[in-house]
Amino acid sequence: MRKREGFTLIELLVVIAIIALLMAILMPALQRVRKQAKVVLCRTNLKEWGLVWAMYTDENNSKFPDYMAGDWMQKLIDYYSNSEKLLYCPMTTKTMEEGAPVRYSILPTGGSYSLNEWIYDSDDTGGGRKLEEYWRSTNHKGLNNVPVMADGAWRADGQPYETDAPPSYDGEPRTGVGTSGDEIRIFAINRHDGFVNVLFMDWTTRKVGIKELWTLKWNTDYNIAGPWTTAGLALPGDWPQWMRHFKDY
Repeated sequence: MRKREGFTLIELLVVIAIIALLMAILMPALQRVRKQAKVVLCRTNLKEWGLVWAMYTDENNSKFPDYMAGDWMQKLIDYYSNSEKLLYCPMTTKTMEEGAPVRYSILPTGGSYSLNEWIYDSDDTGGGRKLEEYWRSTNHKGLNNVPVMADGAWRADGQPYETDAPPSYDGEPRTGVGTSGDEIRIFAINRHDGFVNVLFMDWTTRKVGIKELWTLKWNTDYNIAGPWTTAGLALPGDWPQWMRHFKDY
């Protein structure tokens, strides 16, 4: 019987080259699948927050709280049993102070979601705010375009206006509070490749384009066809360089 010969060096190199080629082809696909899974998990977290807010408003005659001073995660703890996983988008890793890029960073307050402060039943008129701009309760129409909370860049809540200027770079902080605060920047973070996940007041969630944020009904008097929308005649060149390749709305 003829003795079986082993692999030659050339054959072994060919096998290694084929494996390397397959890995090069498969790795981008696997990375895309991982990213998509994190997007889904992030949206699932927001759906669970929708249940939390639904329970809260059901128990309080459809009303939101008066104000939570940026500490809404702690004050709602009885409704979500202190489940830490709900506090973070899966894309986040550590805080900016620890060196994480903005899109992957956890808020200093212990989470990576931010609240639309206009939902409050508030009497705060600081910074030029008007009392009639607050939603106060769920007793309104068109709730599928009213944000409650979303992916956030650096703090726990914000009050956007249609005139808010976009961030000149990914993660640029707001400039103040109220009408001159550019607080939409809190939500305009490139965490999901040009999109953020948003929970709406009808308790649905969906991904929203970063430029699309300017078309959402943040407060009761918000103009969804404001100067940073295509209906308001905004042009691609009007946006900061890092945002120009994102879809226009």
